[in-house]
Amino acid sequence: MDREYVVLSLILLSLITVSACTSSSGHQVAVSGNIVTGQSSFGIEKGQFPPDFTIKTIDGKELKLSQFRNDRPILLYFWATWCPFCRQDFTVVREIYPKYADKVAFLAIDLDISENSEIIKQYKDKMKLEGIDFAEGDANILSNYQITHTTTKYAIAKNGAILYKGSGVFNEQQWEILFNGLVNS
Repeated sequence: MDREYVVLSLILLSLITVSACTSSSGHQVAVSGNIVTGQSSFGIEKGQFPPDFTIKTIDGKELKLSQFRNDRPILLYFWATWCPFCRQDFTVVREIYPKYADKVAFLAIDLDISENSEIIKQYKDKMKLEGIDFAEGDANILSNYQITHTTTKYAIAKNGAILYKGSGVFNEQQWEILFNGLVNS
């Protein structure tokens, strides 16, 4: 009797788990040719559609992440003026990005919410970073994207799905691979 009870309990637990992980809406989304069902298609992992947001750049432009969908891919880069690793990344990007600027949008969002537009503008000018949109940090965006490290990169394809998520300093070859991947997405 005890063995039957254990088996029956495991079967019921399995059914509950399967039904809890199955979408009842039947909503389907195409991601790179694959059909992804339910809520799993939205999130901050590779292959998912990231949370939409609207942010104002230091130049006064209002950008909405979803406006890039079906237009061109975008790279989200989370950084801070005091970060030596960000400086390394931007030094390489300064040389490489101009040839991709008309094909890939680049949005650098400061993760240090104490840094204002003036501080960011001084940094951008000093580093001679052309064509990149910079924005002050936004607590909601930082929270939604679970940003805890500088140099965090989200490469988002033209269809709106995340192609790459990671952090760390990139060398020239890595940036080229990332930008080429976005262009061909």
